[in-house]
Parts: sequence; structure tokens; C-alpha cells
Amino acid sequence: MWSSSMRRVRAATTRRLRVGEPRLASRTVRPWLSSPRHIVPLAPVARSSVHSATMPGAPHETMVVLLREHPEWLRALVEVIAHRVLPGKLTLADTTVRVVDPAEVRLDLKFVAEDGSFWVLVEVQLAEDSDKARKWPLAVAANWNQHGVPGDLIVITADRAVATWAHAVGAMLGPSGTTLGVKPVVVQLTGNVAELLLDPARPELAFFAAWTVHDRYGDEAQAIVERAAGVILTIEDESLRSALLRYILGMLHEKLTERIREIVMNPQNIPVSPAFQRLSDELEARGAQRMILKILTTRKLPVTDVARERLAACTDGDVLDRWAERAVTAATIDEVFAD
Repeated sequence: MWSSSMRRVRAATTRRLRVGEPRLASRTVRPWLSSPRHIVPLAPVARSSVHSATMPGAPHETMVVLLREHPEWLRALVEVIAHRVLPGKLTLADTTVRVVDPAEVRLDLKFVAEDGSFWVLVEVQLAEDSDKARKWPLAVAANWNQHGVPGDLIVITADRAVATWAHAVGAMLGPSGTTLGVKPVVVQLTGNVAELLLDPARPELAFFAAWTVHDRYGDEAQAIVERAAGVILTIEDESLRSALLRYILGMLHEKLTERIREIVMNPQNIPVSPAFQRLSDELEARGAQRMILKILTTRKLPVTDVARERLAACTDGDVLDRWAERAVTAATIDEVFAD
């Protein structure tokens, strides 16, 4: 699907670099595949190789973004994994909790019922965080006080140890015996529940199946991701299909991403499934998009939000080739993306 024009882009870029512009990375196969990290979606997911309370990584951000955009998926996830039912229709709300001191506590997501009968707080927790022992009870108490009705705290994790910790961390015992505690509903998305999420009747849940192995790269993880991508390909909405596949690629362990590339590049060794072929196409598109952005940034051409969104939405190899060639010589951003 990709032409030789990218090689011409490399040559033209190299000539420009010789006159003083910063050097771009190159590779013998394709310049935009210099690292599996180049598959990160351009927006809205931020990539980080360090998963911590202060620097959320792609697995955390993709989960938050998708649940923010699709509250009904949270309902389905809780029903399938935690065997709980969230009543009523959910509406996204501000997650900031303001208390008297006047400190702020901000959790990942907050939803309220349209009729005001309940509220739901959501935390995507990839690692233990001792601060949550204070923040979770405070957030629950403040929301109970604000809305006047009980609600739920749902913690989503892909780690068994974190799931066990989350059940007990929100408990306090005072020196004289006073107790205070919050025990959240824990949605444990580990590999053993992936099968429950690979339901053809609910293809959108296949993303969460892939999320269960986001930090793994062995044969089992590869099989789950392949099946998840296959289920997602049955979704009728092409834009949603493409977005979910991009999110999967953006959060996978880089070693698993490399395995997918090798499978597609060497079909004589392992037959390539339609799911892996589509993932590979998305992978190449993300890399090409990031290369175009790199060229534009190096040449100090301002990239508008409209141009960035148009670039992020394009997966057509011929179009990306044409934009990449223009990015090397165009005088304005409009020239790059002209029809």
C-alpha cells in the first residue's frame, strides 16, 4: 500500500538537513518505523513508558478517554466483569472534588445519573498509590455530601496485586478505635477474563480484552490481541473501528508491536490474519503521520488543530505519501493538505 515516494521524502529531507536543519531519524526499511513508539495515536492519547501516579501511561489514558466518550461501555464492563448493574443513564461530570482547606481531589472520571439518583467515580489504577488511602474516602464523602445520595467508586486495573490492594487501601483505624473506610467495586481486567470480553454481540468490549494484556508480549498476549482486533473489525462504524485499533496499538508493549510487524513482513513464516494485516496498516499510518508532523515541526510550519485532526484521521497510504512529499517543500500548512 506504500509507494517509493517516502524514499524521495527521505532524500529531500536529507538535503535540507545538510544546510542546518535538525536531523531526522532514518531506518533501512521505512523512516517512520524507527521505533514501535511511533504508533502512538496523534490525539488524544499521551504515551509514556513509565506507569506511575504522577505520569499516566497510554494504557491509563486510553481507558479514560474511551470511557469518557462511551459511558455505556462502563456499564457493560461492570456488568460482565463485576456482575453489578449500574442503574439509569450516565452523564459525564466534572471530577474535581473541592473541600474546605481548599484542596482539590481529582479522580479519573465521574458520571451522574440523568435523574440525579446516583453518581459513579472511576479510577484506572495501574499501580499501588498510598495517597489513595486518603483521597478515595474523601472523594466519596464529598460527592455524597454534594449530591445527597449514595454512589459508587469503581477501580479498574489489570494487576491482581493492585486489585487486592484496592479492596483494602481505603480503610482507616484511629488510635482509639474510630474506623472509616471505602471499599470500591474493583473491575479486575486480567488475562483470565479476556474471553468474557471477546463477545461478537458486544464487539466494542474487545478493546478491554486487549487492555488485559497491555503490559505483556508473549504468545497468549499475541493471541488475545489478534482475536480482539478480529472482533473489532466486525463493527460497522469505520471511524470507530480505526480509533479502537489505534488505541490498542498505542498501549501495547513495544515487544508485542514488534512481533506484529515481523509477522506481517514475513508472511512465509506465519500466515497473516486480516486482523494483524489491519493492525499493521494502522501501525504504518501512525508512523507516517508522526513523520509528517516531525518534518513540519522541524521546518517550523505551524500545524493548526484542523490540520492535526485531518492528519490523525487519515490512514490512506497514497494520501499520506503525497502529504509527506509536500511537507518537505510547502511554504504553508495549507499547501501540504490541499485537495
